[in-house]
Amino acid sequence: RLLAEKIEALAVCLLHSYANPAHEEHIAEIVRKRAPHLTLSVSSHVLPEIREYERTSTTVINAYVMPIVKRYLGTLRSGLDGVGAKAPLMIMQSNGGLMTDEAAATRPVHIIESGPAAGVVGAQALARKIGLGKIVTFDMGGTTAKASLVEDGEVSRATEYQVGGGIMAGSRLLTGAGYLLRVPAIDLAEVGAGGGSLGWIDPGGGLQVGPQSAGAFPGPLCYDLGGAEPTVTDANVILGFVNPTQLAGGAVKLNAARAHEIFEAKIARRLGLPLAEAAYGAHVIAASNMMRAIRAVSSERGRDPREYALFAFGGNGPVFAAGMARQLEMRRIVVPPAPGLFSSFGLLFADVEHHYVRTWRRRARSVEPSALADVLARMEAEARTQLAAEGFTGAAVRIRRSADCRYEGQSFELTVPVAGGPVEPSTLAGLDEAFGREHERTYGHRAGPDEPVEIVSLRVVGQGIPDRPRVPDVLRVDRSGPGSAGGSRRVYFGPDLGWRETPIIDRGDLPVGGPDMAPHGIIGPCIVEEYDATCVVPPGARATLDGHGNIVIELAPEGAVI
Repeated sequence: RLLAEKIEALAVCLLHSYANPAHEEHIAEIVRKRAPHLTLSVSSHVLPEIREYERTSTTVINAYVMPIVKRYLGTLRSGLDGVGAKAPLMIMQSNGGLMTDEAAATRPVHIIESGPAAGVVGAQALARKIGLGKIVTFDMGGTTAKASLVEDGEVSRATEYQVGGGIMAGSRLLTGAGYLLRVPAIDLAEVGAGGGSLGWIDPGGGLQVGPQSAGAFPGPLCYDLGGAEPTVTDANVILGFVNPTQLAGGAVKLNAARAHEIFEAKIARRLGLPLAEAAYGAHVIAASNMMRAIRAVSSERGRDPREYALFAFGGNGPVFAAGMARQLEMRRIVVPPAPGLFSSFGLLFADVEHHYVRTWRRRARSVEPSALADVLARMEAEARTQLAAEGFTGAAVRIRRSADCRYEGQSFELTVPVAGGPVEPSTLAGLDEAFGREHERTYGHRAGPDEPVEIVSLRVVGQGIPDRPRVPDVLRVDRSGPGSAGGSRRVYFGPDLGWRETPIIDRGDLPVGGPDMAPHGIIGPCIVEEYDATCVVPPGARATLDGHGNIVIELAPEGAVI
């Protein structure tokens, strides 16, 4: 009957296959014999872990995207072979590591958030280089905005996240009615807000922005490619944040008049507002939507965003970063060179990674160290074998161990590290204490010392460290060439500040600041225009370059003067 429906892919998930995969394997064998053309996704291969809902959801999404990813990677591989490329083809995973194209073709559920993950890996590498211990990454493009956390040089990680909901986040506290994926990932929160997000009037007469998007085609009104609805980019053109003659260094000309005309007709008149105020309203609403992502990875994780610098990239990230940081009371924004291409930079600094998980339910205090050591040793051996087959041995291999733990009776776990080296009683005591600290940091409290901690699953990550380029002291990017930044234009900074004549400068025109930033810098307003992005420095903020070529924007506390 299924074959009569002409299906492309089949997902197989049985209730207890995480413990005994024999029946799933038998079903898979039958399917391969009767329908060898079908793409097959088997839960005991995709996610050998307890909880059938999460396992089924993950396996089904893996099956859903597998035919598309297989065709795409096959075409890519053929093209590379056709031009004589000899380098290995590696694919970024959602967890920030690399995998082979063959592995990605069979487990594509691991690459769904690969692009955003690459940006976080790049931010991690650059933050380490410049000595920033706490950053929130903010990556805004044309359709979505993403946020993540880097603390003490390490990215935040999640064991699950959602796709297809109002907000994608690796959090049980903040969900968006999407499809749950139980796969290791960088802890990202993603909302449907980007340059192409549509502005519209709801039935109550209120202005809304997104999550619908004009996409790359037809795109915003000002692209003049047939788009008929106002977008965030159109609002930014009206406000003067984006130069209609300098997109991609002047290679793309925007039709500002069309953006003005249709935004006026479809938004401003219906709201009874002047055009600039209506456009500013769309800009602020988009920013408010995106702040949900930043809160999801900071406040919702027990972290105070005021203690972090905002690391902004993506084609639109630096346009919104300062305004959002001010609302969140964050004092410092860092914009790296080539912000619109920054995720590509991150690909250069990713390791090869393989993740292994085993369901292993035990009370932590009753575990024999030798039993835990035996399970971890088998998982580590599996990781080392796989990495050795890919050419990584000795010092090029790193192993990380962790455990999913909870207080007995709880429904969900927190992942905490398991100390390296031999497993001893102190290892288990350290695990108990690490869980208590993480529980308090995440939820604001911890149980008493007599409350038993339960281990639910064990995790091992095997990393292969490839030869990679050194992060240069200064990332140098060619300027945009003829017709690059210069002069000034009128920019609208909201009803309180109004229109301001605003200098337009190039990144290289900013002075280099000292470690404490003062007394160097240009006091806003100003706009830094580059080939791939625009950075808005609002009135009263100070902008400078650090010693590594990054734009650093300092915001004064409310009521203070920089």
